[in-house]
Amino acid sequence: MYQFLTWDIFLAWVPFIISSTIRYVCHKKLTRMSIILVGVMCAGWLFFLPNSAYLFTEILHAFRYFDPQGETKFWVNIDFWYSLTLTFVVAILGLFLSIFSIHQIHGLLNKRLTQFSSMAVVGVILLLSSLGVYIGRFNRWNSWDVLKRPGLILKDIMTDLSAGDSILVEFVAMVFVIQIFGYITLRMLMGKSNNI
Repeated sequence: MYQFLTWDIFLAWVPFIISSTIRYVCHKKLTRMSIILVGVMCAGWLFFLPNSAYLFTEILHAFRYFDPQGETKFWVNIDFWYSLTLTFVVAILGLFLSIFSIHQIHGLLNKRLTQFSSMAVVGVILLLSSLGVYIGRFNRWNSWDVLKRPGLILKDIMTDLSAGDSILVEFVAMVFVIQIFGYITLRMLMGKSNNI
């Protein structure tokens, strides 16, 4: 029943693979062709980045198959704990892939921008990623739909913003804070390891 996670996990690795490739290319001597290639890869990376943090939302599937109002408490069912463990591990993997990928891009930005500017860009990237997670989870759009159907995606966002019962702002803020917390934690740990 969790076979769909295979595709989601693959998509979550895509931004990390792209950011690793960007980092590799940028450490070589840059030519006009490689600069264009990096630009294209950066756009692709930004489109696919929400797929990593999206895995965090897969935790909900641990509760899909269990009735919280049933006579038997679902948390005494070992199948529930198997489901929760699997989805929790997937969620952590997604957050790690997201923050490590952003960390790689941040390192490249630091070489070309001031520290404040690069942090501001990372903040915008995290916000866009969080919005992408919402679009994927609730509006069911994919990364490539940003190019194929941008007008419909924008229309869905505006509809959600104007709806009285919309959770768009709260959900995006929550995912943003989770990613920021994870990213700051990574930066602190990387800083300590560099000082050893």
